[in-house]
Amino acid sequence: MVTEVSMGGHSETEKAPAANHDVGRTVKVQKTGQARYGTDAGAGCDLSAHHTPSGALGQIEQGHQMCLSRQHIDAEACFRAAIALAPEWPMPHNNLGWVLQAQGRNEEALVCYNRALQIDATQELAQANLAYLLANLYFFIGKFAEARSMWLFLANIYPEDHQVLDNLISTALRVNDFSDAGQWATCYAAVTKASVYHPMLAHATAAPPDVALPTPKLSRGKLQHDLEQYQYLRDKGLLDQEFDDIINYYSMAINRLDENNTALQESIYNAPEIKNTYGRIIHHYPANKLPGNAVAVSESSKHAEQKYLKSKLGIVIIDDFLSDEALSELQKFCLESTVWHSNSYSHDRLGAFFREGFNCPLLLQIAEEMQFVFPNVIGKKHPLLQMWAYKYRHNQPSTHPHADFAAVNVNFWITPDGANQNSESGGLIIYDIEAPMDWDFDAYNRQGDKISTFLKSSDAKCIVIPYRCNRAIIFNSDLFHATAPLEFRPGYINKRVNITMLYGEREAAKKE
Repeated sequence: MVTEVSMGGHSETEKAPAANHDVGRTVKVQKTGQARYGTDAGAGCDLSAHHTPSGALGQIEQGHQMCLSRQHIDAEACFRAAIALAPEWPMPHNNLGWVLQAQGRNEEALVCYNRALQIDATQELAQANLAYLLANLYFFIGKFAEARSMWLFLANIYPEDHQVLDNLISTALRVNDFSDAGQWATCYAAVTKASVYHPMLAHATAAPPDVALPTPKLSRGKLQHDLEQYQYLRDKGLLDQEFDDIINYYSMAINRLDENNTALQESIYNAPEIKNTYGRIIHHYPANKLPGNAVAVSESSKHAEQKYLKSKLGIVIIDDFLSDEALSELQKFCLESTVWHSNSYSHDRLGAFFREGFNCPLLLQIAEEMQFVFPNVIGKKHPLLQMWAYKYRHNQPSTHPHADFAAVNVNFWITPDGANQNSESGGLIIYDIEAPMDWDFDAYNRQGDKISTFLKSSDAKCIVIPYRCNRAIIFNSDLFHATAPLEFRPGYINKRVNITMLYGEREAAKKE
């Protein structure tokens, strides 16, 4: 572990954020392997080992309690007093580093952590605090490889901490290491969404989480989707006879559920048939990387980037986007994989996200190939930052317009055309207005009324792109867009599925 790092000169670290969670207090361990940062009260330590007077321990304990109530300035005074009494005890140096970090005094915090480790190089809390601070500082100044090395260090200490794993995914994506990002995303899904039926990791050493993370929200729409998916998998022989009882319980739960009755929801969720399956990965289709191209090589794809660059708005459509084999494998992955966990959307729409199981070598192959198909628009300069899919009810009105937090949006559809009952709709509506740069994410992504008012006052015009299976739309992610009204056939296999890959940051794109 490197314990001295020069950040140089007046340093950009002074502008960097403090620790982004539970700042100024020790993080309580919820399960084995969860990362622990912050201060320590010193209870149970061997004072004689550090020639430590009891008065120093009293200062440590008092400062620690002040940290818990975020009284950082008062806690700082306690830890400085402890250092004066016991300068060769590593704990007060570590604790002082944490309260300085909580105040945004990052360079001073680095000195404190380094001093604690000079005294005792095995001090795990100081190691974790130092690595955590460096990881955030490096990320803030764009040194993603260095940030990644810090998160790797923390992963060796806390291999099951989902926040550490989340940051390993982010930094791997930032340096365009798709394979590593996929492996860490699999680890993340294993500690947050795994089940007794599917551990996600071939050699899992830990049991599935007691409760899926985040705690799932029961909804009739998701219960109905999961019931249909389990029936589909059971009919294909991909789930065993045990699931007959689970399927029956889901059917009963749909009939009983009252989404306004919290006690009833808890009772339904705590039944083992639900708790061991709902919001968890039960089956995961292995859609592997293909030996040939996943993105079809065609005249359309060859000239797509040129058309995008010539487009005033930055929009291009590619039909027959994926090779036949890639499309077929991706359809199987989306039909079979129980990764549709997010149900916070209107009209029973469900989301599947990269970190929570919407992850396979084929998807990452497609994402990486797009950097080569669009070398100037995407390329290595705009790394993949997010990937998700949505699955829709068979009919619904248009969604609210929104923009996404990226430079370039790659959106494609994979449900067969035979499921779509209106060939002139079911696709995407793109407006000729970009989200204002001074709007934050909540404003341009979630505040539908504000967006609608803005579009109306701007006299925005819309482009309607009808649904077609295997059609991709690559567009400037700043443009407001919405899903068009849907009229798809009922039935599990007919649900509309769209996949989104987001590349780069909108602020970076505007500087080009």
